[in-house]
Amino acid sequence: MFCRVAARELSLLAPQLNKAGVRLIGIGLEELGVQDFIDGKFFEGELYIDTDKKSYKALKFKRLSVLSLMPALVAKVARDTIRKAKELGLKGDMKGDGFQNGGLLVVAGRGEKILYEFKQDNPADHADNAAILQALGLDAEPEKKEAVGEAAEGEKTKQEMSVTDIECEETCALPPKK
Repeated sequence: MFCRVAARELSLLAPQLNKAGVRLIGIGLEELGVQDFIDGKFFEGELYIDTDKKSYKALKFKRLSVLSLMPALVAKVARDTIRKAKELGLKGDMKGDGFQNGGLLVVAGRGEKILYEFKQDNPADHADNAAILQALGLDAEPEKKEAVGEAAEGEKTKQEMSVTDIECEETCALPPKK
């Protein structure tokens, strides 16, 4: 459910990103559930599968334990995302690897530099759409600004722009999921 809400929120940017010539790419960690994801039209970008989790490991995305997953599922961000999923009529299932957290990268052309990096602390976390647009130098369109779990005005979010020297050669070379 959390991935579906995040993908749906991110997909709100797809028309603006397409217009700016920016590719929207999602990388999943397993084949299980991909067809449901495609059929449900949760994500309006290209989908790739990294079954070896090379990109997750290279980017040091956090993997939860049984003990850390339980509190994460009752955290405020998780409750807020569950509420948002219900509002959107999105359902989830408990299939697959729910322990692997992910994130989001905004990568400059040819993958030479990461412009924005977001790593999940909680499975329900996802990057702020406004921060993504800012990293790309694009204006936020009013109807596409709102994101699940966005911080209240004046509050500092955990999503901060960082520039690193990580390259995406291996990940960008994965074959697309049709």
